[in-house]
Amino acid sequence: MKHLVITAHPRAKSFNLSVAAAYTRELEEHGHRVAQRDLYAIGFDPILSARDMTAMARGKLPGDIRAELKAIRTADAITIVSPLWWRGFPAILKGYVDRVFTAGVGYLNTDKNEQKSLSGRIAVIITTSEATVDELKSNGTLRALKADHKEMMDYCGIDLVGQIYLGGVSSSMSRTEGEQHLETIRRFVRRTFR
Repeated sequence: MKHLVITAHPRAKSFNLSVAAAYTRELEEHGHRVAQRDLYAIGFDPILSARDMTAMARGKLPGDIRAELKAIRTADAITIVSPLWWRGFPAILKGYVDRVFTAGVGYLNTDKNEQKSLSGRIAVIITTSEATVDELKSNGTLRALKADHKEMMDYCGIDLVGQIYLGGVSSSMSRTEGEQHLETIRRFVRRTFR
């Protein structure tokens, strides 16, 4: 199976990127092929401009969007690994969704018949947060995230097969806690992508 792992954390040595690395290694150990898109490393422009919208309406996608769509369309599975900032994706990832999964890109409207052009793919979203999972549950954030992520993927015809929330991720987290989170990721891969 071909996987695309999209990451959105500015620190190269972040635990979030360690999660993505553990996920990728586990996939590769089970014979999967993995491509990666680190949005900060590639300098992805998250701003959906009027120029972009005009070009998309004319069926002429900007080059950077074409490149991202090519990466997505060659994948069977798309995984987003992201920190939780202000109850959502970081701006660079939100902009990625706005530009790459936007109208005319993630789905096509033809004579009012919606055709979801990314259908046939599956997705996983892995979120790290300083707040614990219990805190995210108690304030309604976890429920809202799950609904938002599912709706986003459904909108493009992508089947969301996993949502993983790793809470209590901070600089004061113990090595044991970090390893437990990484083992959660490895177990998920073994269970989902044998």
